[in-house]
Order: sequence, then C-alpha cells, then structure tokens
Amino acid sequence: MTSRNLDRMFFERDPRKVAPALLGTLLIHGRTAGRIIETEAYLADCDPAAHAYRGRTKRTEVLFGPPGHAYVYRTRQHCCLNVAVQPPGTPGCVLIRSLLPVVGVPVMRRRRGGVPDTHLTDGPAKLCQAMAIGMDQYGVDLCAGGSLRIVAGDGGSAPMRTTPRIGITRAKEWPLRYVSMPD
Repeated sequence: MTSRNLDRMFFERDPRKVAPALLGTLLIHGRTAGRIIETEAYLADCDPAAHAYRGRTKRTEVLFGPPGHAYVYRTRQHCCLNVAVQPPGTPGCVLIRSLLPVVGVPVMRRRRGGVPDTHLTDGPAKLCQAMAIGMDQYGVDLCAGGSLRIVAGDGGSAPMRTTPRIGITRAKEWPLRYVSMPD
C-alpha cells in the first residue's frame, strides 16, 4: 500500500469532523488492510459515553496527548480501536466500528475462525481480532507510518448516513455514528 499516511492535523479536530472524514480511508496493520466504513465520535469530557468523561486515568492517558494515536481498550475479552483526536489536553476520540476487508482476507479468515466474510470485520472487536490489533498497539502513533496506520483512501464517494450510536447505554441517542455503504 503506497497511499499517504494521514497527518496529525487531520486528527486535530472535533470528533464530529474526524469521524465522517475517516470513512473511505484505509486502516492497515501488518499484512491486513480494510476500508473504514463505520465510525462513532466521542466528545471528551462533555460526553457521558466517553471513557474520558470522568477525567484522566492511566487507561485514558493517550486520549489527552497528541492526536493521531491509537486508543485500544479491552471490553470483556475483546479489544476495540479508537483514534485520539482534538488538540493535546482535550480527550476526544473516534471509534473504528467496521471495515470492508481489502488486503489479507485469508489471514483475517484464519484469525476469525472461519466466520462468513460478511462478518469478518463488521464490528469493533471483530475488526481488531481480524487485524490482530490488541493492547500492544495502545498509544501507537498512527501518523508515523509503522505497521499500524491509517492512510488516505481513493477518494470514493459512497453515500453516508448519520445515526445514533449503538452498543452503549449513555448518550446513545446522540447522532454520532457515521456509516458509509460502498457499492
């Protein structure tokens, strides 16, 4: 993949701007890649669903640093990937909810235990399992061009929908979920 890495300024914005802008970009990890087709925005300390809502902790430390770093957290036995956004000190983030697999599909199938291709990466924990994203990636600089990174997409213009967030109990009615369904 030779696409250009997204730079720090791309991520140094309001989560409501970054989340839809990530649609169509490519998440790459090692030998796997997928086009981001679903995201959710979390609005820092004013958002009761955000992990940083109650303030800075060891778990949320990366959210308070420079934008463009991976915030990986564990929910039950699964990991989920967020991207820290906004200027340092403001802990906004964007959850990567779903991908369209592009590279390394056989590897993803093996990691996911033979589930149908339509379910390889159709959830935040599923995409982390398929792409082998775990707690070791917590804090990784996604702008640095390492093995875990986000790069510009091909500029496709699939229709986008904005919906309430899903899978949470607080502020779930907020319209901060962004979905792009490519042809």
